[in-house]
Order: sequence, then structure tokens, then C-alpha cells
Amino acid sequence: MTDVQLDNAIVRHAQSASWWKTVCFSALLVAALSAASMGVAAHQTSASAAAPAASATATMQSQAQPTVSPSPTPTITPTPTLAQVVPSAFANLNQLDGSSTLASAGVELNEMQRSQLMERIEDFRAQGYQASFVVVDMRTGAAIASYGGMPMYTASSIKAPYIVSLAQTGAVDINAVATSATADAAGLNQLITQTLQVSDNDTYEALYKRFGAAPTMQWLAGTDATTGLNGYYGDVTAIDLARMWVNSYDYLFGASADAADAQGRTWLAQQMRSSLNSSIAAVHGEGEIVASKAGWIYGEGNLYAYNDAGIVIPAGSMQLSEKPQGYVLAMLTNACARDDLLTALAQTVDDAMRAA
Repeated sequence: MTDVQLDNAIVRHAQSASWWKTVCFSALLVAALSAASMGVAAHQTSASAAAPAASATATMQSQAQPTVSPSPTPTITPTPTLAQVVPSAFANLNQLDGSSTLASAGVELNEMQRSQLMERIEDFRAQGYQASFVVVDMRTGAAIASYGGMPMYTASSIKAPYIVSLAQTGAVDINAVATSATADAAGLNQLITQTLQVSDNDTYEALYKRFGAAPTMQWLAGTDATTGLNGYYGDVTAIDLARMWVNSYDYLFGASADAADAQGRTWLAQQMRSSLNSSIAAVHGEGEIVASKAGWIYGEGNLYAYNDAGIVIPAGSMQLSEKPQGYVLAMLTNACARDDLLTALAQTVDDAMRAA
């Protein structure tokens, strides 16, 4: 080999070695980059695998927590006003079975109430008397009756509803009467007071002769009453007598204090307090409001009656037009002079009303 050939071989060998170095370096670089890339991917895969685990844990924790539903808003039933109770009372009175020993409308009697009332009814029957009664709860309009549709002689128990009808229809100016504003009003004041407080027949007849039955019949319009006045007195059912006292409750106690005739209404209700021979008043204390009127007759004209009817309002009751309280009770019997029987019935009715 010549020197020139040897030099050329050395150059080629150097070039070949340089090329292989480049190739090896490139291969090493690619390998390094690839390894790095795989490391990042592995890290991301590991992170991704951890994330679902965390999510699953959160889900499990969420499922482990009890679901708390919001408490329901309590339903508050508003107290009915007197303007709502009165038509409800008339509707329930219409629904009563007037021939039943014991009937109710708008209320279900419990076993004790039913047993006690039946016992009082039987007391009359066992001693040969007829008796009927109707009570109306003035908080709700619910009604209870025993033989409530049986007509019976009113005797003087009709006098208070009659006078209320004169006042409410405007036949008399009750404010003027209450204050004796004129000579005529003063005369009417005396007639009404005597009629209500001592049941004077002469003063009642004087009122009836002057005003007649027309105001009462007008007053009863819309109450569905089927019996009313027939002359000075007459036959009436306990259901209709209760209608009259529901009307009276509305008139006497339903007006606001600033009503034009408020003074007269208050005075009129006062004349019915501590009414003579009232069995209803006899079973109530001084703090309670009892506006009532009894009636009795012991055989004159072959008529027999011992009756009582009126309004009972608990002590401390106020704003009765917005929060009506108490009850109306009408009792019609022929148990002359047996105030023990009527008082026992009035007490049992009161017990039933307090338990309602």
C-alpha cells in the first residue's frame, strides 16, 4: 500500500467513526427522550388512577350521610270569626234529626259525652216528663239535640228573643231606651227591664200590643226557622229557639265597641243576667257571662212548661266577633217546678261543651 492509499484509508476510517458516533449519540438521545416521556405518562396515569379513588371516597362519604328533609311547615287552622260561625250554626241546625233521642251535626260525640247526656234525658222520661234540648257550640257552629224538632209551649222563654228582635230590626231605638233619652224611651226601658228580669207578663203584653209579631218574623228571616210567635206565646221547637239565640248572640256580642248601638246592646245583654228562675244561670259562676230567659206555667189553660234558654260565655272572653266563645242552649220541658232536672241537664251540657 502506498503512502497515498494509506492516507486515504485513514481519512475514510475517521469519517466512518464520526458517523457512528453521531448515530450512537442520536440513538442515546432518542432513548432518553422516550424514557422521560414514559415517566410523565406513568405519573399522569398514576394521578388519574388516584383521582377516581378520591371521588369514590367522596361518594361513599356522601352516601353515608343521612338525608335530612326540611321539617314541614305546621298547618295552622285559623279560628273562625262569628261571621263564619253563625251561618255554619244555622246549617248544622238544619242537619239535625229532630226526632232522634240524641243527634249531632258538625261534631262527633265521644262515648262519655253520649252516655252522660243520655242519662240526663232518661231522667226526664223515667219520671213521666217530656224534654227536648239543643246546644250550639259558638266556637264552631256544631250542634247537638235531643228531640229538637218537637214543638213545645214556650211560656216566657220567648220574651228575650222577642225583645232582641225589636232592637235588631230597629223597631225600638235601643240606645235611646238604654239611656232613657226621652220620656217614651224611658217608658220602654221600664217595660223591657221588668219583662226580662222578673218575667212580668203585663209589661211583655204591653210591648207586644205596641209592636206585634212583625219584627220577630222579619228577624227570623234567613234562619230557616219554621216555628215562631203565635200570639203572645205559642209552640216552638228547641231547634228554632236555638236559632233565635244564635241570632241573639250575633247581635248582642258580635258588634264592635264603636258600633253605633254598642251602648244599647251592652245594656240589653245586662238585663238578661241573673234572670229569674234560670237553671242555666244557676250552674255558672259570677265571672261567666250568662244571658238567659226562663219560662214556666203550671197548668193554667191546661198548659205545662218549665223551660230555659240563653247564651253562656266563659270568663275573660274578649273580642267575640273575632274569637267567638261559649255556646247557646235551649231547653223545653213540661217538668213543672223540677228545676233539679233542668239544672242537672244544664250542668251536663256545660261539661260536654268544656270537653269538646
